[in-house]
Parts: sequence; C-alpha cells; structure tokens
Amino acid sequence: MVDELPTRPEILASWRRTQEAGLAPDSRLDPDKTEPFDEASRLRRAAAPVLDELAAALDGSRYTLILADQNALLVDIRYGRDAMRSALDEVGAVVGGRFTEAATGTNSIATALELRRGLSVHGSEHYLESFRRFACYGLPITDPATRRNAGVLDITCLEEDASELLRPFLLRGVRDIEARLLGDTRRAHRRMLAAFDAAALATSDALVGLAADLVLTNDAAAELLEPADHAALQSVALDMERMRRRTWRCAFELNSGVQLELEATVLDGGVLVRLMHGRRTAPVRRRRRVDASPDWHAPLERDLARYRAAGSSVLVHGEPGTGRRTVARRLTTEGPLERGGHGSTIELDGPSVSPNTVGDIPPGTRTVLITDADLLSEEVAALVERRVARDDLRLVLTTTATALKGHVAMLVARCPVRLELPTLRSRRDRIPGLATALLRERNAGLRLTPNALRVLASQDWPGNLRELISVIEHLADLRSTGDLTEADLPPGYRVLRRATPGAMEQAERDAIIEALRECDGNKVHAAAKLGISRTTLYKHIRMHRIDVAALRLGSDVAG
Repeated sequence: MVDELPTRPEILASWRRTQEAGLAPDSRLDPDKTEPFDEASRLRRAAAPVLDELAAALDGSRYTLILADQNALLVDIRYGRDAMRSALDEVGAVVGGRFTEAATGTNSIATALELRRGLSVHGSEHYLESFRRFACYGLPITDPATRRNAGVLDITCLEEDASELLRPFLLRGVRDIEARLLGDTRRAHRRMLAAFDAAALATSDALVGLAADLVLTNDAAAELLEPADHAALQSVALDMERMRRRTWRCAFELNSGVQLELEATVLDGGVLVRLMHGRRTAPVRRRRRVDASPDWHAPLERDLARYRAAGSSVLVHGEPGTGRRTVARRLTTEGPLERGGHGSTIELDGPSVSPNTVGDIPPGTRTVLITDADLLSEEVAALVERRVARDDLRLVLTTTATALKGHVAMLVARCPVRLELPTLRSRRDRIPGLATALLRERNAGLRLTPNALRVLASQDWPGNLRELISVIEHLADLRSTGDLTEADLPPGYRVLRRATPGAMEQAERDAIIEALRECDGNKVHAAAKLGISRTTLYKHIRMHRIDVAALRLGSDVAG
C-alpha cells in the first residue's frame, strides 16, 4: 500500500531498488549461509584496535558494532550484550553474511554502500520485516590512499534504544580507522618501493609493482603495457591474494599480442611482477591470452573448425549470456539458418518446437540445431530422437541445464562432443582486453582507464557476455571522446569486488585438458608434456574433476 511506504526519499528509492531486485519483504536470511573472507585484510587490521576501544565503551549496553567491507560482507561484529548476539543471529546478521540491497533490502550497511554516505534506518524503514525491530546507523569508510570506499562501520540497536548520539560516536571510529588505513598504506608503499628498486637493479626485464593505489613500472614495462594489460595484472594479483599463493608463474600474452613469461611474487607490501621474453615456465599454470578482439569465443575457433570438419554432433552448454546460440551457429558450415529449412541446416527453438515442427523438417536436411534443448517436451524430444536416428542427422544442441532426464537426456546422449562455454568470471584476465575492444568497436574516441578496467574485471557478471555488452553500450553513449573512469560505470558496477574462483583454476584446468587431448588421454605423456610428475598430474585431475575417458572421445565437458 502507498500509505505504508517510507516517507524519506532515500529510503523510498532504496525500497524501489530492492523490489526491482525481486526481494520479498517477508524474506529471511539464512544465518548458516556465509562466505569466506580475508581475516588479515587491510580493513580488518586497521579497524581491530579501533573496534576494541569502541566495544569497551559499549560493554554491557544493547548496542552492536558491525564492520562490513567494500563488497558488503560482514567481517567483524562486536556485541555489547549477548542478548543482541542472539537477536542478530536470528535475522542472519552474522560474520560472513553479505548485506547487499538485493539480499537484505534497505538497511544502514547495504544502503550506505549504495549511496556512498552515512545513513540511519529506523524500525519500519527497513525493507525486510525481520529487521523492523532494529534501528541502525552506518557510515562509509573511505580509504585515504585510493579515495575509494573501503567498507562501512555500523552501529545497531533495538528501535527503542535509538539515539542521536550514535552518529558522532560512529564518526570518531570511522576517522580513526581511516587514519590507520593511511598509515598502513604508507608502510606498504615504502616496502614495495624498496623491493621494486632492488629488483630493478638486478634485471633488465619488465617489472611492475602493485600495491594499494600504487603501480610502479620500469622503462621496459612502461613501453610494453597497455591499460588492458595493467588491469589483467591486477586481476592476477587479486587471484593470488584470494588463493593465498606466494608465487605464480605462467605464460602471458599482452593485449598487443606480444608473448611473455610472467613471474609474480607476493611481498609484504603488494605484488611484484616480472615479465620476461623467451623463457619457459611450468605449462600447467599457463595463462590464456588477453584477447584484443571483441570475439569472446575466438579461443574456441580451432576446436569449432575441427568439429565442423568432422561433422560431429555437439552439445553446447553454458550459463545464460555466454553465447550458446552464437557458438552453435558457428559449428555449422551452411549459409543463413532458416527455420523453413532452406539449405541443409534447420534451426529450432526448443520451447516452441511442436510435433508438427519435427514432421516438417524437410528432406535434404543434414544438421538440426536446437537452442534450449533442455526445454523440449518429452514427446517432442522422443520424436526428434527418432527422426535423427532414421535420417542419420547431425545434432547441434544448446542447454543451460546439467541435470536432464527422460527422452531429453537420450537426445543429448547422441552428442559425443560436449562444449562447455566459459563464464566471464572464470576468465577475468580476458575481461579488460574484451571490454577495451568492445568499446573501441562502438566508440573509438573513448578509453577505459586501468582502474575502470580493473573494477570491471572484478565483477561477478551473472549475465556474462550479454551483460558486459550492455554495460559497454551504456558507456559508449556517455560522450564522444575522453577517458572513462570507475565513476562513469553504471551504479552497481563501481565497486572493486574481491575475486571469486576463476582465472587461475581455469588456466590450470585448460592446460591439463589440452595436454591430455593432444596425448589422446595418455597420462604419462601428458605429464611429460606439462613438465610435472605423474603424481602431480593425478592430483590435478582429481581436483579439477577431469574425465579423461571423455577427452578421448573429443568431449570438452569434464567432471
């Protein structure tokens, strides 16, 4: 009802954003659904002594201090009373919980991050009904070194305990945390500068030093690297931080096409990257090229050409937005694909295929391409299977589903080749080059800055390629020329997010699969090709759930 809506404009706007995200007011958070976080992060290090002091002042009260990082992940909670711990646990406000507006609605963490300013939320102003017994006040924490949002400090209490004194109390804590962040950054910068200078004296290779709001390059690196390369290196550094790797060695291809060997080392103050010509490293950690083409599927072309030439039946599987239809069409060699059957390939849309459609497949058809084959009805799937068997037709199918049953599963089983399309989040190192190429294609006068590319590469991209293209098209229309910074990105894409499992694991998996395929599944030969022991290869095969038998059949889906 309209008369039940909040009256403050910023709260009403937050309710509307939450409704657009599909969250219902009676939704409840699962307190057991938490995410891992870095307990030794700069934010937690800087905040710990400040929280200790503030918590001592609140001891015995019904106030709770909550620290969230820049991605709305709760990373520290200090309770004045155990009764508040029980009350907040009940509504899912626990360490490791993610408090975005899409997940938790209007509150002083999610909405303060969205608005980038302090905010109080009282009782019925909360979007979730389970939060309406509380009042809260949140203030963003700004990293003085980067001027970016580092998180939010929040104080929460029962509605009857709300006080105007919360804001100055919280403001003092935020200022102290920001001062400690600045001191930590300066120390990190000094350590990185010292390590970079020492390395620069010992080598003529291209060197890059990466720390908080600091990028160092020697002359060799400055001549080699483009903005997309800088963003790709930042992605490698984030992956190393998440995986807690101290070193990383891989092949690295620049946006310009120059091939180098990369050696990255985590230091106390950041990450030192060395780029070398003409050297080889363990290929099991090979990194795919940062593609300078707007064609996301270019790395697949060799396999696509092989499957086209062989006339293989192929299942193309991938998440929404990964380009399943595009890849399926590239697997056929005929001209325009027309539902009416002109040419030797007919394209059908799974949800709309009827028994009559199957009966109308014209004579002379050699390939049947069905998009969203998992949405075929059981009756239609059975008819297609019989028609394929009778006329010895080639199948090219696309699906998003992995668990298939009945006649649909039988139809999919006729595809010995199964091609898994990569998600954007599993190829974060390719996003900077792809975004640069897509923008250049739409507006050659605009340029994404390295920081903007780094932020784009860190996003989760649930809509994959389709979602990235929408963002780039928005940016291309902003103006005719100039640099685009992270401030120009659409709301919701401006925050640097912690990398999720992706590029490194995928690079390892890809290298092993390629070696096994080239060696026809022979593990001994594949291990020798990769330069690792058989024991190490077996461990990686188990870890990445690679089906070696499927690779012998030419399948690209493992596990």
